[in-house]
Amino acid sequence: MSESAQKMDGHDGSPLDSVRLAAAVSEGILTEDQAERLTDFWTSRGTSSPLAETLPHADIEEVRFVRGFHDIFISLGIVILMVGLIYGLNDILPAWAISAAGALAIWGLAEVFSRQMRLALPSFLLSLAFTPFFFIACFGLVVDQDLTSLSMGGWRQTHESALVIPTSLVALTGAILFYWRFKVPVGIAGITGGCLYIAAVLIELAVPGLIETHHVLFFLILGLVTFSLAMSFDIKDPARVTLNSDKAFWLHLLAAPFIVHSILALVSADMGQGSVGYSVAVIGLFLVLATVALVVDRRALLVSAMSYLGFAIGYLITQANVSEEAAFAVTLLVLGSFILLIGSAWSFLRRVLLAPLSGQPLLRYLPATT
Repeated sequence: MSESAQKMDGHDGSPLDSVRLAAAVSEGILTEDQAERLTDFWTSRGTSSPLAETLPHADIEEVRFVRGFHDIFISLGIVILMVGLIYGLNDILPAWAISAAGALAIWGLAEVFSRQMRLALPSFLLSLAFTPFFFIACFGLVVDQDLTSLSMGGWRQTHESALVIPTSLVALTGAILFYWRFKVPVGIAGITGGCLYIAAVLIELAVPGLIETHHVLFFLILGLVTFSLAMSFDIKDPARVTLNSDKAFWLHLLAAPFIVHSILALVSADMGQGSVGYSVAVIGLFLVLATVALVVDRRALLVSAMSYLGFAIGYLITQANVSEEAAFAVTLLVLGSFILLIGSAWSFLRRVLLAPLSGQPLLRYLPATT
């Protein structure tokens, strides 16, 4: 699936338009670069062109991985087929060979449903599934042991530990090739995750026990690095009309749990969970994350922090000596109301937060306020 065709499909262009553009590229009428620039030109103007109709505002934060029930129907078939394949091979082949067969099947299905038919949800699922299947196949082929023992400690205790890095690089190369072939935005998150994984292995092999001792700080750094990468894509596309926006979305979704859980683990280490101070700190952190989310116009950080916010609110309510049922109900009411308030006033809150920066060069890299 060409990147320009995906981009056009993801911005309200009709499937027929995407087919025409892809056909023009395949016939040599347009190069892939020309098709990409042409799509960028239409989408950036937001005009009713043959490839794009009126574009939604950036605040909507579109997630373009399903266009209709046809995508869902095909996706169900893919899932059923893959489950049947794995189950059928379970008693015949070892785990790594089953994973290898699964990776080959995924690639073949992607050739049909991603590159030829350009179906959004099947492309998303296949891209999401390929990397773990291929990684498990590579590791299982080299490391002759039960896959459940592939921990960092296990590697250090086996003679195959020297092969971990080259094997990881081979697996990462497969993920990169899959992304290069099919250009599905979520593949960027898989590649990033693979790079972070290799970095963790390198550190663990170089300084055994370092990550285990400082795991909270380590995962916080991973989250911040991923968040920075996501922002690099967002900066390229402040209007949120190209595939850079989709790539950034999945990276934000990957970064958010690392950041939120690590920070709250640090808070918990200082204050201890189940205390008024901890609950207040969680609420304060949520407000800080909400401010960051509003400024960059991304909601992923808030989604990761919602469960913690709910527990913090619930704990504070239970201090009023109410029943568990009442505390549970009030917690949901307060949390739901808070989320709806932020969601419905999102554009207004962004205007208020960004008003002091009016005229500053920084605003060129952020979505415009309305």
